[in-house]
Amino acid sequence: MRTFSPLKAAISGVCLALMGFACTAATGATPGDAGAKARGLRDGSHDFDFNFGRWKERSSRLLHPLSGSKDWVEMTGVTVVKKIWDGRANIAEFKSDGPLELLSLRWYNPSTHQWNVDFATPGVGMLGIPAVGEFRNGRGDFYDQEQINGKSVLVRFSIWAIGENAAQSEQAFSDDGGKTWEINWINRYTRDRE
Repeated sequence: MRTFSPLKAAISGVCLALMGFACTAATGATPGDAGAKARGLRDGSHDFDFNFGRWKERSSRLLHPLSGSKDWVEMTGVTVVKKIWDGRANIAEFKSDGPLELLSLRWYNPSTHQWNVDFATPGVGMLGIPAVGEFRNGRGDFYDQEQINGKSVLVRFSIWAIGENAAQSEQAFSDDGGKTWEINWINRYTRDRE
């Protein structure tokens, strides 16, 4: 009779995972590919390709979201988006003409066929809650849930190309479970040829 060894089970599990990783690396396939293809999911791993490069940015930000405020602040700056993993991930760095700096890390999950989008600022020094979503008809919508002013709020980040040399992104909050959305940050990008 065989006895159960937690150590042997753990080692076996690690070996199986490594073998699966090796097969994935060798073939380029992912564990979710067969199921995803059967469900009609498309490969969206290059949906952010339009965004690579240097962009001049004009932003409008609502000062006090979900408060009824109509006070917006305008800013300009530059966003640089760099390709990682042959486009299956990227990093975007925004530096305003003022004190605001942002970093966005975006990576594709080949098993779910969705993107994760995360943000950080130098003042906080850590990534936040990743928003998860996908592109449909050229528009990417990514969702997460965060605490805003002590209340749990749905957050939507959206981005899309407007031709080859222009793009736009928006952030919106919903405090009613997604029935209504308040856009609180609009970013307009123009490709910078410098």
